[in-house]
Amino acid sequence: IAVLVLIGIWAFLSFYTVRPEEQSVELFLGEYSQTGEPGLNFAPWPLVTHEVVNVTSERSEQIGNTGARNDEEGLMLTTDANIVDIGFQVVWTINDPAKLQFNIADPELTVRGVSESTMREVIAASNLAPILNRDRGLIADTVRESIQATLDEYEAGITIVRVNLERADPPSQVIDSFRAVQAAEQTRDRLQREADTYANRQLA
Repeated sequence: IAVLVLIGIWAFLSFYTVRPEEQSVELFLGEYSQTGEPGLNFAPWPLVTHEVVNVTSERSEQIGNTGARNDEEGLMLTTDANIVDIGFQVVWTINDPAKLQFNIADPELTVRGVSESTMREVIAASNLAPILNRDRGLIADTVRESIQATLDEYEAGITIVRVNLERADPPSQVIDSFRAVQAAEQTRDRLQREADTYANRQLA
């Protein structure tokens, strides 16, 4: 009976199931052996151990304007020497759990660090006005591609699904003044157009 119990425990620890949305990493004496595919897998314990990882669920990192972190996290310098307050979300999945486990120590921290560094680099090469208006989509796409390229160099086993640029504003300390300037510029442009229209009518 004792032998049967031991065999049952060994079988319980050696056979495992991987769901369709998962992959497993099998280790032989602590070294990578193979990646388990969906279905029933066999890893003879204790020589072989395994870890099952969900590779389809989306994970995200929120950077800047989170409220829980330092308010200065999202402050970035533009190429025309202005400060912009950036808040963005990086959504990612795992494409290779073996690379994820062996090549990077902390996936979340790695994604955060690379993402913040990349966004600062892109913002530093841009002027303030396009960031606040027309180039937000372009910036998000550029940042996503650059983050992915860096993680591929690390062989991190991570896919960047998308970057959501949720906020791009002047710093909170000057945002009221900035909006007042924008309103004044819009009023100036409107009055200029009205003056041009009046002048054209008088000359006609």
